[in-house]
Order: sequence, then C-alpha cells, then structure tokens
Amino acid sequence: MPRWNPYFGYAGLLSGKGDGDGTQKEAEARRRQMLRKKYVSRNQRGVIGTPPPVRGRRHETVQTEKYLEELFLHPPELDAGCQTDLFLHRPPSPPYVPAKTGCDASTEILDGELFDFDIEVQPIIEVLVSRTLEQALVEVLHEEEIAEMKQQQQKILALREAELAELRRLEQEEQKRQAERDRRFLQDKIARDLDREMQERITAAKLLQGRLDEIVPEVMAAVDKLETEKDRAEFERQITPWLAKEVAHEIGQWIDANDLLEGTYIKAFFDFPLLSRIYPPTLHISDMIREILLHKKKLLEADAENTADDQEQYDEVEPDEAAEDELPEPASTEQVPDAGESVPEEEPAAEPEAPNSDSEKAM
Repeated sequence: MPRWNPYFGYAGLLSGKGDGDGTQKEAEARRRQMLRKKYVSRNQRGVIGTPPPVRGRRHETVQTEKYLEELFLHPPELDAGCQTDLFLHRPPSPPYVPAKTGCDASTEILDGELFDFDIEVQPIIEVLVSRTLEQALVEVLHEEEIAEMKQQQQKILALREAELAELRRLEQEEQKRQAERDRRFLQDKIARDLDREMQERITAAKLLQGRLDEIVPEVMAAVDKLETEKDRAEFERQITPWLAKEVAHEIGQWIDANDLLEGTYIKAFFDFPLLSRIYPPTLHISDMIREILLHKKKLLEADAENTADDQEQYDEVEPDEAAEDELPEPASTEQVPDAGESVPEEEPAAEPEAPNSDSEKAM
C-alpha cells in the first residue's frame, strides 16, 4: 500500500483524516482571498490605470499606440561580450598606381572596316564541306566493308554446313559399316558355334556308336529277364516318363532346327544370289539336308584318307593292321544319310551345317 506524504498540503484532505468542518475551510479561503487582494492593491498604487468603464460598457485589451508591441512577462535575454585585441593587424597596403604620363587619343572604327563576313566565312565553309564529304565517304566505305564481311560470313557458314553434312554422312556410313561388321561377326560366331556343336555331336556319335552296339543287347537282355508282371509294370513306370520326355525333347529340337534351317535358307537366297544356283528354291529341305550330309560324308572320307596317307608315310604300321583300322570307317559314314532320313536324332546335328555352308559361300 502507498504511504501518504505528511508534508503534502492536501494530505489530510485526501486521506480523510482532517477535520470535516466546512465553515473553517470557507473562512480560510476568504482570508487567503483578502490577503491576495491586499497584496495586489499594494503593488498597483503607483500605477495610473484606466478609469472604470461607463455603465453598460466594458473595456477591451487593445493597444492604442502607433506601433504594436509584443507583451510578455519575461522578455528574452541574451548575453554578449566583446574585447579589443591587444595587437591589431595592419590594414593591407593600397595598390601602387604609377603616375600618368603622355596624352590620350581616340579613334572610331566603322562597320565593315576590319571584318568582311563573306570573305572570312569561306575557310569555315570549306572546312565544314570537306569534313562532311570525308565523313560521308568513311560511312560508305564502312557500309561496303560490313556488306562484304556479311557475304564472307555467309560463304563460310555455307561451307561449314556442307562440311557438317558430309561429316554426318560419313558418320552414318561408318555406323552402318560398323553395324554390318558386327552383324557379320555375330553370324560368323553363330556359324562357328553351330559348327563346333555339330562336330562335337558327330564325335560323340562316333564314340558312342560302337558302345551302343554293346549296350543295347545288354539292356534288351535285362528287360527280357523281367518275368513277373509286377517287375515289368515297375520298369515301365520308371522308364516311360523319361523316354517320353527325351523323345519330346529330341522332336522339339528337330522341329526348331528345321524351322531355323528353312528361315536361314530363305534369307540366304535374298542375301546371296549365288546360293540359289547351287541349291534351287524348288529343292525340298530334306533333300537339301541329304545333300549336305553327303557332302559332309565326302569331306570326312577325304579327311580319313589324308590321315591314313600321313600314317603310312610317318608311322611304321603293317598293311594288314592299317586295312583293318580303315574298314569300319566307311560303314560308319554310310549310316549318316540313313540317320538323316529315318532317325530324327541325327538331323539336329546336321542342320546347323546349313548356316555354316551359307557363311562359307558368302565369305
């Protein structure tokens, strides 16, 4: 809570602790007013004032002097000081004016005596005309130079466009050549892979030919030994799914190889016209396979003869043993056409020869 200042004049009234007698307050106010009037009248005794106004009128505070004067209680005050210097500066010396000697004279120059406009303006006109003509020639030469530069630029741009077109054409030719090279490499790789696969199959067939002659009788004998119906049913249950799967696989390979060979054969007629002279389009695909197998047979016989000749030259082998070694080979090669005709297993081995022969003729 705030505390009241006991020295404050109206602290008693505001706090409500003073006496509540209203008559004393009024008497105190009248006393103060009387003292104030007495003080004012004492100060105004030496001042002659304006007489009181007539009844029914009143005075106005208006200045009646010639010049208006600002009335204020406290006029502005300003302090200023000055002091004389101990040593004052000497004033500057007046300029020296020599004494006048001689006598003055005057003359009069009329218009046209010292300056003729028509004569004096000729050099200026010549300079202006010469500078104008020179500037015009410079601008014309500049325009001609710019036109020639634009013409040269057009020629250079046309030459550049022609060079870029030739470069693009060469790049396209190089891309086509590279694509053709890659395609030929891919065809050659496929042909070599097919040839290698065919050689592996032929080699495997040769190696297994003698072995199959021994295995088949043993297998048939083992099957014949199955006397009971239960054993035969068990054998059929085990062997039939595998046999059906292998037969379906071989037939599928034969059909795929046949379709591939036909497609390659038809494409080869369009790519290599010389092939149509060797194998006409009217030739059936089986006849073509037969011819290819016969040709391969001849090549194998020739290789066998060359091998036999080399062995006779460099190896010491008796003639009877060499004849015995050479006798089974024609029999094995003679079975190749029959296998191509009757057994489908030999055709997938011989069918890849067609792309190889086509690639050899194309090379």
